[in-house]
Amino acid sequence: MNMLHGGGATKKRSVRWFMLVGIAVMVWMLAGCSSSNSDQNAKSDGYAGSATSDNAAASTEAAAPMADGDTEMTTSSSNSSANTAESAEEPPAAGMSDTGSNIPDGESSFTRKIIYKANVNMEVEDYGKAQTSLRNLIHLSGGYLLSFSDKKTTSELGGTYTIKVPAAGFDTFISELEKIKHEGFESSAQGTDVTEEYVDMEARLKARQVVEARLTAFMEKATKTTDLLQISNQLGEVQTEIERIKGRIRYLDKNVEYSTIDLRMYQLLEPLKAKDEEEQGFLARITDAMSGSTNVVYAFIQGVFIFIAGALPVLALAAIVGIPSYLAYRSNRRKRHSHQAAGTLKVPATETAEPNKEESDV
Repeated sequence: MNMLHGGGATKKRSVRWFMLVGIAVMVWMLAGCSSSNSDQNAKSDGYAGSATSDNAAASTEAAAPMADGDTEMTTSSSNSSANTAESAEEPPAAGMSDTGSNIPDGESSFTRKIIYKANVNMEVEDYGKAQTSLRNLIHLSGGYLLSFSDKKTTSELGGTYTIKVPAAGFDTFISELEKIKHEGFESSAQGTDVTEEYVDMEARLKARQVVEARLTAFMEKATKTTDLLQISNQLGEVQTEIERIKGRIRYLDKNVEYSTIDLRMYQLLEPLKAKDEEEQGFLARITDAMSGSTNVVYAFIQGVFIFIAGALPVLALAAIVGIPSYLAYRSNRRKRHSHQAAGTLKVPATETAEPNKEESDV
């Protein structure tokens, strides 16, 4: 009995041992499946990317590790956030061109980007000579004429100019412009600091270029048509944004390199001074009065002739219709008068004849 009891205990322990081993194998298999699924999800997420989102998402895709061959890509949310912050705070590289922002690593000093603009009003003695001097000055300064408009009235001759000159010679150009013979000179200048915008554009350009490189690498490794189409669309959007940023940077560089001057130059043809009659002589006032009266009479005669010339067709038509009507009216009137006169002569004759007849009867 003891032997049977001992054998039963041994069997129970063996069954328990096999159960534990089976459970361990199942857990190991489940863990392997879960790891495989997570690896596949990480790969599909890497192909998809999020290049159309903001700079943080772009930097996250740029920081995602990509190994050659069968290396798996597993990026966690915490790592992507850290990489985003690092890429956003990374300063532009040193050794850039003079027109670019030069911000060395570990230094706070950098070349500021300032756009200068000036407004100048000049009253000159001779507009033609001043215009020639201005064109020579623009040519010698290395600038160019952006726009020009001319104006001429009875009292003023002048024009407006929009001039672009190198920023290094901005003050020199204003000083040389003031040396042109003039009656009056007025100028004002202002500067716009675009350093912050320029640095931001450079940082965004860097981030987008990194995303462009990553998407290009993903496209080379993609095998599915859907992945290729999705990556191609995202790559096109990123490249479009890169070109837009580059265009804005070129625009800022050009305006920083060349300052703008808006110039108005003019010459007064007649001095604007009040004339007092007391300063004129007696004969001069008489002459002015006679000339004024003559002008009035001459204008009146002109008006009369103009009125007659305008009314002549109407008068001709009235004469054609009115003259025959008037002649017919006069003819009828004369006939009536003649009949009335004849009637007055016949009435007295009858009256004298009747009394004579009565007398004969008596």
